[in-house]
Amino acid sequence: MKSSNRYGYNERLFSGGLRSKLHYARFHWFKTKVERLNCQISSVLELGCFDGKLITFFPSKPLRYVGFDANWEGGLDIARSKWADEPNFFFYEASSPEDMHLEKDDIFSIAVSMETLEHVPPHMVDGYLRKIAQHLDGYFFVTVPNEKGILFLTKWLIKKTLRADVQHYTISELINATLGRMDRVARREHKGFDYDLLIKQIAQYFDVIDVSGIPFGCFPPSLCFGIGIVAKSKKSISIPE
Repeated sequence: MKSSNRYGYNERLFSGGLRSKLHYARFHWFKTKVERLNCQISSVLELGCFDGKLITFFPSKPLRYVGFDANWEGGLDIARSKWADEPNFFFYEASSPEDMHLEKDDIFSIAVSMETLEHVPPHMVDGYLRKIAQHLDGYFFVTVPNEKGILFLTKWLIKKTLRADVQHYTISELINATLGRMDRVARREHKGFDYDLLIKQIAQYFDVIDVSGIPFGCFPPSLCFGIGIVAKSKKSISIPE
């Protein structure tokens, strides 16, 4: 669920500098939200766990943790080695909702998906949300990038100027993404991703209780690099397996 590159995922995103601070911001956002909500940290389900980095940002160590990831860059191998001494921490490979093998009565108090759902093929997003909803009795924390509006255009121009790895947009797509008309932008992972559409999808299965910008929580989400979503399981609806 994380794309490959000539450098490793951790080296690209967490090796220091401004880029590292921006990517660590979502982990600090998560920790702050968990503490403020006084969440029960008994069992955790994470989609897109990579090497289990999130575990160190809980206020206290979870009693049980289950992570799923596509393992594109060997993140699960790192996680299994890193957390080998924790008998209740499990890391499984999953490339589709059907790969998330969980017992019907396996219920978690927290679910998390950070910088993952933008990489999921659109036709699979609903399946993942449904699967998580079936196994959650508590809070669901999601972070995704902001890929539309003036903030998107600013990011794209900076990457283009620095000759960084940047996705190709036609002139029409650049204009439409800047104007927020995402249905006119071809989807490919980050490209064309619409966080507002995802929020609507999440709201079908959960009660969305908070949407905030990352890292500038005091700014409107549309002016931030990332979007943080806090939702809670719905007990008023039945979600069949």
